[in-house]
This record gives sequence, C-alpha cells and structure tokens, in this order.
Amino acid sequence: MKRDFIKEKMPVIYGYICVIFCMILLGIEMKIPYEYVVFVWFIITVALVFAEVREYLIKWGFYRDFLHRINMLDQKYLISEMVETPAFYEGQILCDALYEIGKAMQEKINDMESSVSEFKEYIEMWIHEVKIPISNMMLMNYNKNMDMEKQKLQLMKLYYYVEQILFYARADAPQKDYLLKKVSLESIVNKVMVENKDLLIGNRFQIEKENLGIEVYTDSKWLEFILGQIVNNSVKYKKADEGYLGFSGKEEKNIVWLFIEDHGIGVEKSDIGRVFEKSFTGKNGRRVKEATGMGLFICKKLCDKMGHRIFIESEKGEYTRVGIGFGRNKYYELNG
Repeated sequence: MKRDFIKEKMPVIYGYICVIFCMILLGIEMKIPYEYVVFVWFIITVALVFAEVREYLIKWGFYRDFLHRINMLDQKYLISEMVETPAFYEGQILCDALYEIGKAMQEKINDMESSVSEFKEYIEMWIHEVKIPISNMMLMNYNKNMDMEKQKLQLMKLYYYVEQILFYARADAPQKDYLLKKVSLESIVNKVMVENKDLLIGNRFQIEKENLGIEVYTDSKWLEFILGQIVNNSVKYKKADEGYLGFSGKEEKNIVWLFIEDHGIGVEKSDIGRVFEKSFTGKNGRRVKEATGMGLFICKKLCDKMGHRIFIESEKGEYTRVGIGFGRNKYYELNG
C-alpha cells in the first residue's frame, strides 16, 4: 500500500519540487535573504509531509480494517454492513457505492427467489392439472375404451397444458425469444381454428370472422398461443349446449385491434379488473374445476413483451370481449 500511495502522490511531489524551484528562483531574482527562503521552504515541507502522512495513516487504517473484514466474511456482499463510513471523501464514496450495490443485489436476489418460488408453485399446480387427462387416458385404456373422440380430447388437454408451461417459461425468460414479423390476422386466426377444431366442433361452436384481412407486426407463434388460451377459455365458460366465437379486426390511425368475442357466462364486474392477475380465477373459476388462473396472466405477459395491448370487457351472462392491439409505427417496421 505504501508504494501505491507514493505512486498516487507523484503529481503532488512533482508539484512540490516545481514550487520549491520557482521559490528559489524568485528569491534569487528579488534578492530575498537566504534564511527567509529556507524558512518558508521548511514550513511548506513540514505542512505537506504532515498532511500526507496524516492522510496515509487514515486511509491505511481504513483499508487495513476493510480488507481484514472482507477476508473474515463468508458472505462477502455483507461488507457494506460491517464497515464504518470513514472521514475521507474517497472512502465515503466507496461505502456509499458498496451500500447501493449491496441493496441492488439484495433486491435482485429477492426478485429471483420470488420468481423461483412462484414457478415452483405453478409447477406443482401444473402437475396436478396434467395428471387428470393422463389418469383419464389410463382409465380408458384399462377399460379398453376405444372412443377416439374422448381420447383426442384428453390429448388436446395435455397439449394445452404443455404449451402453457412452455410459454410461461418463455414469458419469464430475460432474453428476447420472439421475432416480430408482418403477418395476416386471418392466417393466424385460421390456424388457431384448425388446431382447436375438435374442441370447437365437440362443443358445437359457431364461428364468425369479419375484416381479418389486415397485416400486423407480431410473433405468429406467440399470438397463436394467446388466441388458443382465449379460445379455450371461451369453451370452458360457455353457458349453453352451443357456443359462439366471433373474430373481427379494426384499423385505427396508430393501432390495429383484433377482437375476440364469445357469448358465454361472462365475467363478474368485481372480477373484471383482476383477470390478468396470476392464479386469479374469480367466481367463475370456482364453478369450473379446470380453471387455473394462469392462461390470461401468461397472455398479458406475452403481449407486454411484444409491445401489444390487451384488455377484457364483459357483461355477466351476455358476452366477453378480448381486445388485442398491435402498434402501427416505424418501430415495428424497423424491427419487422
């Protein structure tokens, strides 16, 4: 530390030498008595040495204690809690920086622990849900039930749950896992209808489409998943033997809207503001065993990541309408 301190103070030493040299030249030029020059030089030298030695001792004491404490700690990120703030400015900056770094790191750790805990809870719930179609298929196999429609329905439920956990993981991933490209709303909706045709036919759904020949910037896979979740909810919460699903597009100046409407049991007014919350099922969820409260939560996270808007409006016993908004600006064109 001594060598580093001296090396750090070399500009001061060079400045001191220049000042003394100039003072000697000035004394010769002005014919100042030699004794006065020596006296001033002595005072300056003593003051400078005293100030530097004092600074060295203060810093040496602080950093010696700092290094000792950090070597003794198993959890070294706690060092900011163990070191007292010193009197010199650089040490104060160091302590403040350590405190802010430690605080930010602790917040990050808390967020990660919370995320891991939430994911663990979701996995436990997911395993419970995914066991149901597996058990049903095993029972059908045991009873030699060869009803292909029923088996297909159970396979679709398995596919639905596997897709859900896959996109849940993607929604929480820090890296960008999507690609915004120009796609047709009609092609996306048609693909979702084909993927869910057995579910929709089995539940006798009437499908209507209007003004879907619009192109938007989105990730087709992510949007297909979002629409699949909304379609499954419409099936899950239908109110009669027959169901209805309507898809329509609307162009505005800076945004394109895709509306998905069903004529199911609707959502309670007290629940409508919480439908995107994690694991929220509301009053309807208590009536439907398969409700997990995760589908719309994941849809909202995916829309947020892609820069899309999403909202839900509903009238109890009449309809539920989901709106997804796609931006129309240069940002999307440049990233498309």
